[in-house]
Amino acid sequence: MLRRFLIPLALLIALMAPLAATAQQQPSYLQLTLLSTNDLHANVAPFKQADKFKDELPAIENVGEAARRATIINRERQANSGGYVLLLDSGDTTFGTNPIAKAFRGAPDVEVMNALGLIAMCPGNHEFEWPSADTLRNLKSSKFPWICANLVDEKTGKLFVEPYIIRQYGGVRIGFLGLITSLVNKDNYKGRKELGLIQIDPIEVAQKIVPEIRQKADILIVLSHLGYTLDQELAKAVPGIDVILGGHSHTRLPRPTMVKVAEPTAYSIGEVPIVQAYQWGSEMGKTRVVFRKNPDTGAYSLMSCHGELLWIGPETPEDPAIAAIVDRYKLKMEAAKAAAPATVPAPAGAK
Repeated sequence: MLRRFLIPLALLIALMAPLAATAQQQPSYLQLTLLSTNDLHANVAPFKQADKFKDELPAIENVGEAARRATIINRERQANSGGYVLLLDSGDTTFGTNPIAKAFRGAPDVEVMNALGLIAMCPGNHEFEWPSADTLRNLKSSKFPWICANLVDEKTGKLFVEPYIIRQYGGVRIGFLGLITSLVNKDNYKGRKELGLIQIDPIEVAQKIVPEIRQKADILIVLSHLGYTLDQELAKAVPGIDVILGGHSHTRLPRPTMVKVAEPTAYSIGEVPIVQAYQWGSEMGKTRVVFRKNPDTGAYSLMSCHGELLWIGPETPEDPAIAAIVDRYKLKMEAAKAAAPATVPAPAGAK
């Protein structure tokens, strides 16, 4: 009788060993480099930067561009080859008013993000400004998850996409949660109306779901498309959030805003950083965070945070692979334009 259980028992021990090893091998410290974008608005090609910030960020031609952004991302990955560099996006990515955006309605942006290795995106309200067929195509084409915990079917209450994901880095479980603004409820968002979706209160949702996530994750990063003011309210109202990567308000934060949520201890600074990188991809957020594990409780807390915005200007070289993707869409657009019948002015006096 005993012999019948020897092989299954040995198999069970073998299966459990990696899990035990993971728990035992969790590091005392974990450093992450977070590369974040927000409000790109389908600007895969260069554009003119407005002078909204005057001396701090003057007007300049030929800034941004997906291929240049790729160069910056690759540099950061090479510089931190022994660590963890996470690329994340906080929405309003696939909708824009430039010619490429109007012609392809988000397809180039998804293809670029797939190639760049985006980990996750929280959709923004403008993702739903295209007709629903375009929104669903963009979602289906994405090799990265769209995450949002407060966008639901108005009739059934079913979530449009997964509310959060959990990934492991160095044996540490990191949760990523998405939250979207109430502006998506406006009537002019055609895709949202066609899909029958509605946004529900993000802070109420977060207060319910964050404890659930913290049962499964050691660290929690929020991808927020709520805007800067509401991000600050979120940090104060919902315990358990470690970092907020924001969007929607097009706020330029040269350094993360640190929101005090608790008294500092030997294992925690007691603050939640909020990051936002203005708009359209002229800059990208780079936030280096270090978490420390409490040996008594096993919990990880934020110990340090250093952030900056990385400029993407005309002096930044293009990554050839990403440039080739964008050029392919440019050629398609030019070919379609050339094939379109010319508009012949009506003769004078014609009705």
